[in-house]
Amino acid sequence: MSHNNQRYFDEWEIMREELLQLIRNKDPKKSELMRKGIHQLMYILDETEEATPLNYMERTTFIKSNIDKHVAFVQLDELFKETKKKLARIRAQCKSE
Repeated sequence: MSHNNQRYFDEWEIMREELLQLIRNKDPKKSELMRKGIHQLMYILDETEEATPLNYMERTTFIKSNIDKHVAFVQLDELFKETKKKLARIRAQCKSE
């Protein structure tokens, strides 16, 4: 995982905590932050396409169409977790070759 990718994951962790607060408070600002999170994930996957999670397109479409619902946040968080795991696996495979 490049340091650049790690920066996006670190930024997601900060956004994630803020989103949890916004969701609890039913704050409409959460939609804009969710969009920013989607873009963060897209930046990561643009750099490393082989880390793309299963059903990525369908899942991001679902997130975008339900952007202000908690289920969309859960799904986006899962995509970040899966991407991070795949990147770690790719990095490990590259080191062992």
